[in-house]
Amino acid sequence: MPDLGLHGFNDDICSIRGVGAKKKEQLSAAGIETIGDLLSYYPVKYKDRRSVIRAMDAVTDRDSLTSGRLIKAQLRNLSGGRSITECTLRDDSCVFYAVFFNMPYLRKMLDVGSEYVIFGRMRIRNGARVWTNPEFSKAGGERDVRGILPVYRHSAGLTDATLRKWIREALDTTDLDTDWLGKDIIEERRLCGQEYAYRNIHFPENEHHYKAARYRLIYEKHLMYQLAVRMNNADLDDGQTDSSVPETDMEAFYTGLPFELTEGQTKCIDEIMSDLSSRRSMNRLVQGDVGCGKTVVAEAAMYRCAKSGLQSAMMAPTEILARQHYESISRDLSCYGIRCGLLVSGMKTSERRAVIDDTASGKTDVLIGTHALIQKDVQFKDLALVITDEQHRFGVAQRKSFVNKGRGVNVCVMSATPIPRTLAATVFGDMDFSIIRSMPKDRKKIITRSLDAKTRERAYIDLGRELEKGGRAYVIAPSIDSDDEDLYSVQKLFEEIKEKYPGYKAALLHGRLSSEEKSSIMEAFKEGRVQILVSTIVIEVGIDVPEATVIIIENSERFGLAQMHQLRGRVGRSSRQSYCYVINYSNSETAVARAKAMSEISDGFEISEADYELRGPGDIMGTLQSGAASTDILLLSRYTDILENAISDADRIMEEYLTGNCLTDVRYAYESMMHQETTDNSKII
Repeated sequence: MPDLGLHGFNDDICSIRGVGAKKKEQLSAAGIETIGDLLSYYPVKYKDRRSVIRAMDAVTDRDSLTSGRLIKAQLRNLSGGRSITECTLRDDSCVFYAVFFNMPYLRKMLDVGSEYVIFGRMRIRNGARVWTNPEFSKAGGERDVRGILPVYRHSAGLTDATLRKWIREALDTTDLDTDWLGKDIIEERRLCGQEYAYRNIHFPENEHHYKAARYRLIYEKHLMYQLAVRMNNADLDDGQTDSSVPETDMEAFYTGLPFELTEGQTKCIDEIMSDLSSRRSMNRLVQGDVGCGKTVVAEAAMYRCAKSGLQSAMMAPTEILARQHYESISRDLSCYGIRCGLLVSGMKTSERRAVIDDTASGKTDVLIGTHALIQKDVQFKDLALVITDEQHRFGVAQRKSFVNKGRGVNVCVMSATPIPRTLAATVFGDMDFSIIRSMPKDRKKIITRSLDAKTRERAYIDLGRELEKGGRAYVIAPSIDSDDEDLYSVQKLFEEIKEKYPGYKAALLHGRLSSEEKSSIMEAFKEGRVQILVSTIVIEVGIDVPEATVIIIENSERFGLAQMHQLRGRVGRSSRQSYCYVINYSNSETAVARAKAMSEISDGFEISEADYELRGPGDIMGTLQSGAASTDILLLSRYTDILENAISDADRIMEEYLTGNCLTDVRYAYESMMHQETTDNSKII
């Protein structure tokens, strides 16, 4: 029996001391609603602070960890309400100082004579060794800055220190002894316990403990996913529902196209039409390299449904992409009398209500939007087809949400991220495959060049030449802002670009902007009022500006190979020659190999294989490449041995579950997977 005084995984996050209404709102923005969400908010990297050095050995202007006995603490008040707290410490090498500005409360917390640990950058001031505003804690205290410290992704108002405090409390006050995995699985797969896993993914004592925790959590994620898929398929494919869409004359659609379909597009459309003729629900993954023309495939399926009196929905991962799809699809289909609607967050209440009413009444044939489409108040008159674009996996929770909105809903997932052959039959084993390999005839191969710090300027000289020809350009940075001297941020690049090209208009785009601001900037770029877009990876997926002919990817060592290929796909979307420059500042073998692969490989399917080979399981102290921390099932699939075990175990567990002889809590796995998909907060290295 669990201790009734302990918290449960589903308890509200306000059960944790110090989490009030304001903090709850901040946590909610990060997808953290419950204690289980908090414990599943895994670090994106770790700081190794196990090696304490003597103060005398600290190097100027470099982060260092040292400790000493506090021999004096003094608060000095300055004019204008400012203050300085000066701490004098001693270790066995010298006397040194820690200085804190405008932190008067600190003096009352200091205990002269006690041992303190400090971490920060040392500078020489009048011959003295001084740490200014360092991280500072009592040795052995709750906030001790020594050890392996987790670093989290967090939104405004949250800090690593605060998250560590709350997670420590959650670990100490939550019932973690009741394991959902059966003892047979734990013993057979040699898994650590649930409590051990959560404690050591957040606060590992050493690398061995961390690896054991990570193995358990990755296996658990895979097994949950495989069980959820099997449970969902059993619910959806009951053999009673007819999912077929009546056949219709497609001739008008085909003859109205302003271009000739490629062989790959024709084959893919034929396969989808066959699916729509079947009573069984379509569950198809359409893969095609960037720019291969997947949109017209979606339009063909939408056309058939609309002409049969049925509705379609298309869900995109971002508002920018949803609006782009709405503009192009409504333009292409309106001439056939097919009515399209757009539903995204941030719409005026009256506009949103009008779209919802038109969809419920059947006036809207095709509804395009973001995750707003799966909200409860969005109802369809007769939904037959759901298409998701650029979402590597259409989750079981999302699919079920749509199923509840229609009769036998057909699902088509479109992705420009090719999946390695080694994964296709496992992760996506429950789906049918279509592959579009051929490209439109007028497209030229993008010329990709790999540069470094010494040759970087070549990219910007060529960018200037393309601007003179009337082209437009993207410049990509891995972060919004950064204190890392070796890392370009969009803020830093934006200032540089404005100086380099004073005769052209540059704009800044990143994830902290509002939806309205992002849309306005993209519209200006599309229309040519902005010629240079300095951006983070928010433009990674699907953005289509044919006039863009150059993309520069700064700090390519911070991006995955497949991710850089997606970014490259933002150019080369017309008959004009386009260029991609990847600028690598790292000497690591993997970073150099990625840059080389980008310059030598243009085919997305070959890129996916190379990316799969280059991705390692990650080092405990390594900074993850952007985006690689997500527990997205596709990213985790590089752990093929764990994946294969989870698949075989899921088959066996389901057999035991159906016969009532199962030690693993299958229902818990299913509900947890559904919840994780809706909160989307799980992060793991």
